[in-house]
Amino acid sequence: MKRRDFIRNTTALAGASLIPAIALADDELPKLSTDDAQASALKYTESSETEGQHCSNCVHANGDLTADWVGCNIFPGKQVKGSGWCAVWAARG
Repeated sequence: MKRRDFIRNTTALAGASLIPAIALADDELPKLSTDDAQASALKYTESSETEGQHCSNCVHANGDLTADWVGCNIFPGKQVKGSGWCAVWAARG
């Protein structure tokens, strides 16, 4: 095996071994507080008052969209309430 092939293969293997750790880490994210400065600025609420619009059907939501708390691209590193809403809500396409 050539040195170049060895380096490429070990780099790919090392990166692939991190995928399960990253997926598990999403479940451990802290929950977004309505007192958070960014949440307040975007009018985040844990209970949507707009029919048919909630975090779990927003294009920015990620992870298990059937869970009570979901990941959000707008609030990286935090989970938002699936039944919540914010001013950045956009329908999933």
